[in-house]
Amino acid sequence: MVGFAENEISHTAVVAQMAAVLFTMECALWTHGRVQVYWCVAAFASIVVCVLLSRPRAKDLGIGVDGMIGASVSIPIALAAACLGVVFAWQVGTLRGLYGSQTPVWHGLLYAVWALEQQFILNSFFYRRFEHLFGNTSFSMFSAALLFSLVHLPNPVLVPATFVGGIFFISVFRRWRNIYPLAIAHAIVGLTLAVTFPDHWLRHMRVGLAFLRFHVDG
Repeated sequence: MVGFAENEISHTAVVAQMAAVLFTMECALWTHGRVQVYWCVAAFASIVVCVLLSRPRAKDLGIGVDGMIGASVSIPIALAAACLGVVFAWQVGTLRGLYGSQTPVWHGLLYAVWALEQQFILNSFFYRRFEHLFGNTSFSMFSAALLFSLVHLPNPVLVPATFVGGIFFISVFRRWRNIYPLAIAHAIVGLTLAVTFPDHWLRHMRVGLAFLRFHVDG
């Protein structure tokens, strides 16, 4: 199987890695304050350790240069979806500006970095491990997309959006193995969602406990 030290890592170890990362991520999403910071550090550390243990090549993780041109097909598709979303929101009266005091450019750049991180977690980490377990199959793709959507609970917009988006992103990753164009496409779609859906649905794109505490925190 590609990128997993020539299949030296057992299925049990791969499942344990996925469970450890998912557990620490969920703890980070469902806590707040100093405790959340600790869990965020734990989640980051668990991803780094698990990736290093698998001894991947850069191109298997999708962080090399191979496949970048092919994966760029995701960008015009994302732009087309964004245009449709903006037009629809303008027609129904939900189009608005980005929240916060940052300029749109700075906001967009920061979100693009976060989109790259999410693509690494979705594709470079979780999808590759589903692939190790079940092969480069539709089952692996749908499993990773479902997991990606579930970590966005209980946000009623992001859960279905990330499931559909996850299928799209993974399908491109399966073919071209590069996450950089996917991060750009992800940022385009995410920022479009932020300006086209009512904020009482999105709650500043929050998930987990932060979504439930929105009126307290914000």
